Amino acid sequence: MNPLDERCITTVRMLSIDQVETAQSGHPGLPLGLAPVAYTLFARLMNFDPDDPTWPNRDRFILSAGHGSALLYSLLHLFGYELPIEELRRFRQLGSRTPGHPEHGLTPGVETTTGPLGQGFATAVGMAIGEAKLRNAAGDSSINHYTFVLASDGDLMEGISHEAASLAGSLHLGHLIVGYDSNDITIDGPRHDSCTDDPVARFQSYGWQVLSISDTEDIDEIERIYREAMADMEHPSLIIAPTVIGRGSPTKQGTSKAHGAPLGADELAATKAAYGWPTEPTFLVPDEVKTYLAKLIADKQAISRVWRETYLSQPGSTKIQPGKDPLTIPEVTTTPLATRAASAAFLQSVAPELPMLIGGSADLAESTGLNVGLDAITATDFSGSVIRFGIREHAMAAVANGLALYGFTPYVSTFLVFSDYLRPSLRLSALMGLGVIYIFSHDSFAVGEDGPTHQPIEQLEGLRIIPRTNVLRPADTFETFACWKQALAERTKPTVIALTRQPLPQHPTTESIDWLATTGARIVYDDPNTSPEVVLIASGSEVSLAIDAAKILKNEDDIDARVISVPWRERFLAIDPRERDVLAPTGTPRLVLEATVGTGWYQFLSPGDRLYNVNDFGTSAPMADVAAHFGFTSTEVADAALDLVVDSYRLGHPTHLVSDLLRATEAAACATLEEIGLGDKNRADAAAVAAMREELGRLPVSATVIAGEGEKDHAPMLYVGERLGTGSIDIDLAVDPLEGTNFAATGREGAISVIAAAPAGGFKQMPGFYLEKLIVGERAAGVIDISRPLLENVKRVSRRLGLGIGETTVIILDKPRHAEAIADLRHHGVPVIEISDGDVMASLRVLRGDPNAVMLWGIGGTPEGIISAAATLALSGQMQARFAPQSPEEAKTVKARYPEYESLEFDASDLAHAGSVVVATSVTGANPLAPPRAVGDLTELESLWIQEGRLGIIRRLVP
Repeated sequence: MNPLDERCITTVRMLSIDQVETAQSGHPGLPLGLAPVAYTLFARLMNFDPDDPTWPNRDRFILSAGHGSALLYSLLHLFGYELPIEELRRFRQLGSRTPGHPEHGLTPGVETTTGPLGQGFATAVGMAIGEAKLRNAAGDSSINHYTFVLASDGDLMEGISHEAASLAGSLHLGHLIVGYDSNDITIDGPRHDSCTDDPVARFQSYGWQVLSISDTEDIDEIERIYREAMADMEHPSLIIAPTVIGRGSPTKQGTSKAHGAPLGADELAATKAAYGWPTEPTFLVPDEVKTYLAKLIADKQAISRVWRETYLSQPGSTKIQPGKDPLTIPEVTTTPLATRAASAAFLQSVAPELPMLIGGSADLAESTGLNVGLDAITATDFSGSVIRFGIREHAMAAVANGLALYGFTPYVSTFLVFSDYLRPSLRLSALMGLGVIYIFSHDSFAVGEDGPTHQPIEQLEGLRIIPRTNVLRPADTFETFACWKQALAERTKPTVIALTRQPLPQHPTTESIDWLATTGARIVYDDPNTSPEVVLIASGSEVSLAIDAAKILKNEDDIDARVISVPWRERFLAIDPRERDVLAPTGTPRLVLEATVGTGWYQFLSPGDRLYNVNDFGTSAPMADVAAHFGFTSTEVADAALDLVVDSYRLGHPTHLVSDLLRATEAAACATLEEIGLGDKNRADAAAVAAMREELGRLPVSATVIAGEGEKDHAPMLYVGERLGTGSIDIDLAVDPLEGTNFAATGREGAISVIAAAPAGGFKQMPGFYLEKLIVGERAAGVIDISRPLLENVKRVSRRLGLGIGETTVIILDKPRHAEAIADLRHHGVPVIEISDGDVMASLRVLRGDPNAVMLWGIGGTPEGIISAAATLALSGQMQARFAPQSPEEAKTVKARYPEYESLEFDASDLAHAGSVVVATSVTGANPLAPPRAVGDLTELESLWIQEGRLGIIRRLVP
């Protein structure tokens, strides 16, 4: 071996372990063992140009064992890529170009993201297919590079490598060469403890050439074996490299201790000594190494320069020509058609015009609409555009990633339920920003007789939550074509198109060609002359069901319904709320209809809306019977929509009432805005009261104010006993049109308008004076006792929550009556937050589990007490209260009604009904609500609602 090569290999090893040791994180064992093989590839075998990392005819290098990334970064730095030594020093640090596992697009020279074992191996198969296809089109002279992979024991254990290796063997990918780092070590110990298969026999059975290196320290032998592999153009090659993990580490080599942790300072020094390398300076690159490698780099760049001079001047010699623009799109038919069949029609029409479009299915071409007469590639002819992947979903998606990285536009297909088999590869499509198109058919329980194993329930939602992924579910042929066009245009994100097996009717088309990208949704059924009384929102096959339900509502109940098709939910949810309200107005009851889990829809729902979906596995039966089993019939959907419109004011189903109550708090908030910061709290209070009274007067119920202010403060207020509304159903109200009047008057954060409602008799009628209350959240519920000293209660709560006394923060109103209690708590080290007003929002902080607000204590008004009790019940906290009159006159009034008031104590359930609802609108902003803001001529108000254990926040635009 050339002594300079040996010096270079040692430099690679030392740079790698210095990276891991500096970061105190990483994998030193693989670089120490595999460095000679990797160095031989870079120095003697591979063609590349570090100044042009995307040179078309470069050899591709994939470190499938991505945990050994320090090895790759050392090589890239030494061989001239734009990766300075400072980046090696920042290994695994925030913002560095040397992340824990190689990431495509971040580090020059990294061909693909690796780390999940087996992914690099399978992605390399896709690159090799791309090379073979381009070589077929451009000729061997211009495209003749290789795809080199270094894989670990773990890569070969993962099932995806079996799938990909089998496909590669079937296609005779002779330019694919995999080096197998066979060190017989896994994290849990020796490989042979868990895996005893024979990789030689296994890969030979796949149709691979299998070779072995006897001495992995001898780069001359390494080069000879690799060149033997490169000479076999008919078979992919597996080269077994029996390395020693952590080679040179005196006490850790050959053991799992060298795998996934820094060597440690002493072991690092001993390892460097074993290689004759100085401990300091770290990250040393000797001058003779730099000089030697500079000559190798220059030789490689000369090869790339000659290639460019020879081939770039020849049109079409190095790439497949781009497709036709615009594409020939087939006509939209008027007859019912399954969207998988519509997809097939589109593909059949455009595929001949898109030479870079290539794809296939996991043995389901006929079922998923991919069998459209296109030629398949074979081991002897790569001119086709279809890949027969076989039943290998996981490898199929990884191969598609490799094709996308190579520059193709790949599409792959299977049943939606089997997307679970390929999800890790799809996730990498998103992570790398690759425009892979995923065609998933049989998208709902309409699969029918095949039963729950084949009926996707959670898959659609599971795909939607993958970041940087577009998930589309068209409702008819027109939308299917739009989804395909969007997918073809999107080159930086994967696109999922979910398609039906069953025929669907065609809906009215839209003139706009960019509606899908702009809003993700469109109106498909509506009476343009009236405002809708209910809006049905659906995707896919449920859109036609929603239209049928809308027709029933009109014919049987004279209710005008609008139907919105939302093939791209995430786009629809991301648009400006004002644009979304044009389609599906907030405040109008909205029924979201989707045959899936649908969890992501909850962020869209407002009080008065409902998600009509599926939350359990299916059953084996004909499609119509399964639909009936889940309640997905036009009659049942119409009934559900009708409930939102008609049965809206019984507090057994109070969601629509919440929306009406919000209009009252919003009106009060708007009326107060002109008084904010002017210093006159009575004027602000009066404006809020008048506006709330007017809006509550429109309620289609009979509402009685059980708890209001004014009685004790002589303030302008809704008074106890006031009756409001126009309906016959009786409910109770506890109101505070402007809670936090001091905040409003001074313009400080903390003012809200708030209402609680309960069934008639649900709120306790009490004198409108003062209550002492003690409130904790759900985790501390059951430990407080208001009859005990406040400090004792703090200690009880701190023990329950596992907090120190100095971590148990208590919120207390900043009033003279509380000064002694505040001083005592602080004397004992209890942190106290003093607030001048706004104890309802403060109680909500506690009930929502704010770690900086564990308990609320204080003496406040009855309305705040009733409202806080309602919120406590809804959010499963604990509240205790007792009368606390603040003057002899108040004590006399209270005693007249409750002679034993001094011994009376109340729980939340004594004060409010378990079915109570609470709504509040921000006036000046009050955590978690933002202050109002102007949006053109409108005002955007932020409100919260609490109901049946749920707390939601909603923004609405009001005049």
